[in-house]
Amino acid sequence: MVEPTGGTRLTKVARVQDIPQGQCKVVTVHERPIAVFNVQGTFYAIYNKCPHEGGPLGEGRLKGHVVACPWHDLAFDIRSGVATDGGGYCVGSYQVVVKEGDIFVGGRRAR
Repeated sequence: MVEPTGGTRLTKVARVQDIPQGQCKVVTVHERPIAVFNVQGTFYAIYNKCPHEGGPLGEGRLKGHVVACPWHDLAFDIRSGVATDGGGYCVGSYQVVVKEGDIFVGGRRAR
């Protein structure tokens, strides 16, 4: 675990080469399943469980910055965790830091 300036705790979850572009890796951070996505070299992290029925978002279809739940196609913007259908669903979105080829996940981001 790393604690950069500002007191935000970061957990190393992968190396950049572990998550190819357009792919996802599910990791565990503080006992929570987190899906880390690579979109054109930028990494995003969201809670890995769909709020509808708990589907594994990391196994969903990724198109641009939107991932669709593999169970019922409910879609979320991985930059914010907000559902794209406007129905009010959302999942946690987490800070991601890349440093010297390592990917770190931090705290939940405010909406």
